[in-house]
Amino acid sequence: MAEYTYFPALPADIVDQAAGYARKGYRLIQIHCTNTPQEMFIIYTFEKEDLTCESLRMEVQVGDTVPSISGDFFGAFLYENEIHDLYGVNFSGMAVDFKGTFYETAVKQAFSMTNTENNI
Repeated sequence: MAEYTYFPALPADIVDQAAGYARKGYRLIQIHCTNTPQEMFIIYTFEKEDLTCESLRMEVQVGDTVPSISGDFFGAFLYENEIHDLYGVNFSGMAVDFKGTFYETAVKQAFSMTNTENNI
């Protein structure tokens, strides 16, 4: 099994880091948010045509605002709207902003760390 490295990312740098991957020929293959009882983070994964992958890991909190990378990777707006609706992280400058209506859930921000109904 191959080792996998996550490079650190900060909200202030994510647009420039994503643009760097775009310039080097990477494509965005996923963005996901996950949390533990102590922390929450967003993982951005980029892949080149030769299947080389690199990921960025950004620590976030509910209510944080992260700049959108949909300027370089248009499809990112889907992941960003999903993370907003399920985890409560805001994104600025999204190519398409559903303004909290991307998902209809019985519990608002169902996977956020502040939602005690769903935290394990």
